[in-house]
Amino acid sequence: MSPFSMNLTINDNKNIQTLQSEFNAMFPFLRLMLTKAQTEGETSRNISVKQPFDEHTTLLAYKIAPDAAPITIYPEMTVAELEHQFVQQYGLEPIILRKSGKVWIETSITDDWTLEEQNTQGELITRQMNERNKPS
Repeated sequence: MSPFSMNLTINDNKNIQTLQSEFNAMFPFLRLMLTKAQTEGETSRNISVKQPFDEHTTLLAYKIAPDAAPITIYPEMTVAELEHQFVQQYGLEPIILRKSGKVWIETSITDDWTLEEQNTQGELITRQMNERNKPS
């Protein structure tokens, strides 16, 4: 079964570590990091200055929209849509990283791409870089 035939539903009782593991299982060339959403006046998108949360904390601890339906992550969802939903419901900013060879790069320039497109590009780039680095 292709990972792209699945959806991932996020409920309030899911802890951050489980969410990240399930997201990575669905999109093996993407990583999901959660940080506190920026407040007005904050401008840094530099992930090195953002503080990740305790991975064992459940999403309920951050919920700011008590009546909101669970978030469903699906392959055709854009990074921007995912970001918007997390900010609106939990006050958390998801940062999506795409594998590029041996490094992980932030997808901020391509936020209008779907998660499936991001994952596919990560796979293609990683395979190409691995092929180039193979000994002859």
